[in-house]
Amino acid sequence: MNLLVVGAAGGTGMRLVAQALVAGHHVTALARDPGRITARHENLHVVAGDALDPATIDAVVPGHTAVLSALGATTRSPTTIYSRGTGNLRRSMTAAGVRRLVCLSSGALGSGAGMPAAQRLVTKLVVKPLHRHAYADMHRMEEDLSDAHRLDWTVIRVPMLTNGPRTGTYRYSPDDTRPLDRPTRLSRADLADFILGHIDDREIFATRVAISY
Repeated sequence: MNLLVVGAAGGTGMRLVAQALVAGHHVTALARDPGRITARHENLHVVAGDALDPATIDAVVPGHTAVLSALGATTRSPTTIYSRGTGNLRRSMTAAGVRRLVCLSSGALGSGAGMPAAQRLVTKLVVKPLHRHAYADMHRMEEDLSDAHRLDWTVIRVPMLTNGPRTGTYRYSPDDTRPLDRPTRLSRADLADFILGHIDDREIFATRVAISY
């Protein structure tokens, strides 16, 4: 496949790039700071650019099989990285006829039905207030994608992410219909493993997916 990884210099993005190359894919890696991408491969094309710049997105999207967005906020300040960045991707993908989009959100946006009572309380009273700006923008992104009928999109609602190893062993579930029981954490390497292994999985198209160990 020809894959576009957006936010490729972040922790998840770099793991997506590395695993995709090992799997034999051709990868375009878009990053604001491309110097952080240490991977070197004949099938890797690194592009410097900002996902918030529509012209940059218009230039890189055409010709790809799928777009994998690892965009994320790096501060607790108000942000539009999720909604504007994904909005730019949606517009450009629709124009270019690229259908498959995977992007990241947070498990904190789910119902919390599968969480133990203590975890729900901490999420409500501590985690959500602390990251309220990022969560608000994630919510805007999810709402905007809900009517993106010309895209085969998946939103992955991640738990706490770690730098642990790739195990290939994790649980996942459509978050809107079957909340995941006791979601805790997941390594970025396993998140990348899941994304790359489910690019063609139609069962998770137009779906928010919860994932955890």
